[in-house]
Amino acid sequence: MKSQDEKNFWGIPYGTEISTEALVKDLWDPTTDEILTPKTFLGLGWGINLHAVGKKIGLVR
Repeated sequence: MKSQDEKNFWGIPYGTEISTEALVKDLWDPTTDEILTPKTFLGLGWGINLHAVGKKIGLVR
């Protein structure tokens, strides 16, 4: 099985996991400061990490 870093289609990341944890990680991932993160929940492309956005504008520590 490919790791999440290896899952890409012509350089665009994709996610194949169907779970609540994957959806939450796409939207709120406090383990990274990256705003755009590769999809882990179903989809193609990148997701917006709202935790990183909140941290950058000072709403989250």
